[in-house]
Amino acid sequence: MSKPSPEQADLERKQDLVRKLDILGYKAQDDFEAALEHFRADEKLDKEDSYKLWQRLNERAGSVFSEVLQYELDAIAGRQAKLAPASLSETLHQAHERKLAGLAFSGGGIRSATFNLGVIQALAELRLLSTFDYLSTVSGGGYIGGWLSKWIKEKGGDVRAVEQELAPSGSQRAGRAEPAPIQFLRQYSHYLTPKTGMFSADTWTLICTYLRNTLLNLTMLVAWLSVLFLLPRGAAMLTEMQMLAPVSGTVVGGIAFFLMAIFFIALSISCKAPEPGQRLPQDQGTILYTICLPLIAAGYLSSIAVWQHRHELKDFWAQLPDSLFDIPQPWHLLIPGLVYFAVWAAGWGCAQYQNARFPRSEPKESHLEPNAAPLKAAEEKLHARHKLVVEGVGHLLCAIGALAVGTLLLLKGVASIPNAVLDKIDAVNLATFGMPMMLLLFGVTITLMIGLVGRMYRDESREWWARQGAWTAIFMLAWSGLFLCTFYMPPLLAWAFAEYQAQSSAGALAIVLLAWLGLRSGSSNATGRPGSSSKLELAAKLAPYAFMLIIVAILTTWLQTLAAPAPRLTAGPHPLSAFYAAYFKASMLSHGLLMPLLIYCTITAAVLGWRVDINKFSLYMMYRMRLVRAYFGASSNPRAPHPFTGFDAADDIPLHSLLHQRPDGTIQPQRPYHIINTALNLVNGEELAWQMRKAASFSMTPAFCGFEMPALPGSHGDKVPSKMLRGCYRPTSDYASRPALFKDDDALVKLGLAVAVSGAAASPSMGYHSSPPLSFLMTLFNLRLGRWSPNPLKEHKWKQSAPRIGFFSLVAELFGLTDSSANFLYLSDGGHFENLGLYELVRRRCRLIVVVDASADHKFTFDDLGNAIRKCFTDMHVPIRLNASHIETMSGPTPVGAAFVTGEINYAKADGVCENGVLLYIKPTMTGSENADLLNYRKTHADFPHQSTADQWFDEDQFESYRALGYQIAMAALKEAALKSASRLPGSPSHRIGYLAHLLLKQGEVEEPANVLPLHGGEAPKPPAPPKPSAPGVKTGEAGQQRA
Repeated sequence: MSKPSPEQADLERKQDLVRKLDILGYKAQDDFEAALEHFRADEKLDKEDSYKLWQRLNERAGSVFSEVLQYELDAIAGRQAKLAPASLSETLHQAHERKLAGLAFSGGGIRSATFNLGVIQALAELRLLSTFDYLSTVSGGGYIGGWLSKWIKEKGGDVRAVEQELAPSGSQRAGRAEPAPIQFLRQYSHYLTPKTGMFSADTWTLICTYLRNTLLNLTMLVAWLSVLFLLPRGAAMLTEMQMLAPVSGTVVGGIAFFLMAIFFIALSISCKAPEPGQRLPQDQGTILYTICLPLIAAGYLSSIAVWQHRHELKDFWAQLPDSLFDIPQPWHLLIPGLVYFAVWAAGWGCAQYQNARFPRSEPKESHLEPNAAPLKAAEEKLHARHKLVVEGVGHLLCAIGALAVGTLLLLKGVASIPNAVLDKIDAVNLATFGMPMMLLLFGVTITLMIGLVGRMYRDESREWWARQGAWTAIFMLAWSGLFLCTFYMPPLLAWAFAEYQAQSSAGALAIVLLAWLGLRSGSSNATGRPGSSSKLELAAKLAPYAFMLIIVAILTTWLQTLAAPAPRLTAGPHPLSAFYAAYFKASMLSHGLLMPLLIYCTITAAVLGWRVDINKFSLYMMYRMRLVRAYFGASSNPRAPHPFTGFDAADDIPLHSLLHQRPDGTIQPQRPYHIINTALNLVNGEELAWQMRKAASFSMTPAFCGFEMPALPGSHGDKVPSKMLRGCYRPTSDYASRPALFKDDDALVKLGLAVAVSGAAASPSMGYHSSPPLSFLMTLFNLRLGRWSPNPLKEHKWKQSAPRIGFFSLVAELFGLTDSSANFLYLSDGGHFENLGLYELVRRRCRLIVVVDASADHKFTFDDLGNAIRKCFTDMHVPIRLNASHIETMSGPTPVGAAFVTGEINYAKADGVCENGVLLYIKPTMTGSENADLLNYRKTHADFPHQSTADQWFDEDQFESYRALGYQIAMAALKEAALKSASRLPGSPSHRIGYLAHLLLKQGEVEEPANVLPLHGGEAPKPPAPPKPSAPGVKTGEAGQQRA
């Protein structure tokens, strides 16, 4: 890669300053110099001290990726590492020159951890482990990656000392026992419950911890949902009070809210698209607050007003003649349209004033003579006035006509109401259906008006009305659903079980079974990804809705019992209407019970939301404690576990302690530099391009924690464009270090925190697996391994360890409302974004990347590999060419396939002239040439080596089989490449990763794959002939496994 010009580097640094100023709200896009001076004045900084200004800006707004990478490169090279302004192109140029090597361990639970243990042993035996610059881990790969990092830390940061213990050389090997950290792993292969069995304390501790945490979270959620389902009862009682009141303000209130909505509709629809920095009422949130909510209030109050004055309205309807031309006072029908137009005109006028204040820059090319320009301008002004008069008169007439028809429809609807005596059931029906019916009438009227206005409306205006109508419909459906579940579901269930007991019981059992099936399938790896079973997908999609129905039915029936005990009906069959009438009367007669119950549920939800830590009382802490004990306790020396619990707080270490300070004060990170990958969930994110992935990469390293999403054009109205707020990084030593309320052992990012979050596979928000109904189900049952962590973008929150009040975060989990704009982010398994750990290594332009893919893939569909390749190209424009067609598992006695393959990372496509990278891809595979112990285990366990990730309890044979397979495949892959390098460059020194590094990094030659799928354009070459089976002891070439 050629060195970037100073001008390009300066421009990139300036763009980073703009990003940081925009993060802090200084709107540097509009006027960079003014924003910079404003910031300098606020911070009282010297104008001549540019570095101090940058340093203060960095403290407040965080670091960008180029600065983070520059720090890492300096630290890895042994130079004085400190944060400083950096250009991305210059930093990437340095990364290419440095010829970095990265090792990636994929997700896959204890299966991946154990297989990668064998890979680590092979690397150590070949003296290659110490030559890697980076170690990137995901989920189960993080178990063993954290084990290795902790062990190196205990050795003073000397990876060669660990290498020596893993594979002693020469005479030291004789009679040498297996290293204690590996023996410890064998002891804790059942790391969740070391001692298994129904009467084991470990098993029951796990069960009791889950039940305790679930009970607390469930109580908080049930209290909150109870408040939600009690509100319709309050609305019904308020409706009844207003219906009986002799004097009411519903008419005035309904008209006022309606006119308020019309004013803001005119203001929003008439304003031009905002420029950056303008505050115009056009974004979605403003529309909801200023238009949709007033329309709901207007619909509710108007429905009560119509009921109160139904007799007068009926009389007026009765006086109307058959022909509209014979109406004695037709101006009554014109008043709504005139008032509507007057308010609309006021909103339109305010919009024109706003447009004049912030004119849009629209350059126009003029081909007129200079003397003709004033004449042309006057002609255009006269035409605009004429057009305004014509459109204004047209809108007035259309509004009068449409609202007159709407008024007649309202009168006709009121006339159809029977003149029965006021009953309790009327209040419930009016509260349930009144508001939706009024908004439906409003929608019909507006539809008619849009049709009458016709071509005078712009296409943009019609689209605006369509979207506003969609939101109004959503609120109508939500209102109707809430009221129907509250009032109509309990009597319906009571009637069904009373009249059709057998059928109802069978239906309830079927729904429960469907929900259970969906819970199992929805939380498995088999759903939510390409190629998954259609039946499992269908079950996972339908079951959450079924279970939500069960929960709502139980809750509303329970609240009905508490707030309004069910009436006793006489024996014998009863029509459904009799049940409804009896239940509605009981509901409206229970005024005294409603308010105490509402207050009690509100206080319960608030107190538990304040006192129950949303992270500590999920499954995350239970999972983390056991991971730390099994994998990090292995290298603690001496280890002093609690005699009753078996846990030792000293097993875990701060993540930033993996940075070692030299005597001269420079920072030296231990090799390999550990990158722990997690997923930032964006289930409710606004970026349209990421609707399928629903996640972004959030990395935790010894120096920095944070994220930086790819730059995409902003499209969010008056908000700062998304490319300016796409993320930042904060120092690991300070990130999440301040307790939220009181003393918090979970404050500060420790190695166990990062590894546990990286392995949080079962979570309500799971990246591309996410589904709002499934989120509801998993949150309700506390199947929550993820963690709420502070948003690095939030200046005053990023040091806080957890939300002070976890209730709102729990609601966000419940309804799948996670995004990157909140004060706290929901982090989960890194595999929910990219499961190999390849993404962050390509981002750092590693020259050599060794990826060990130990994910469950018994069909060899390579989902995780394909996903990683696609994301690298989409986000970084780096294509990866890899032919994995030879990797397969034996299905009979004949040796087949391969267990590794070499590919090419085309950095030149993104960075210009530079050396391309090399990717060595290793996958657990049984080719038929393995040792007898592995072949025996394969014959007795047909799904080996891709047993389910749900199996986190490895027995002795299982542990040793995966470890041995990882060791044999890694040795075969690396030894074969070493022989090739020795034959091409005999006697050449190797200072990085032995002969393999000499071949792939120094020589930089990668044979063109013979059968590469053209992922990003190009013509697919013809497939080669399948390789002939080789007898044991015969090599099979570059993409093969050495025969044992």
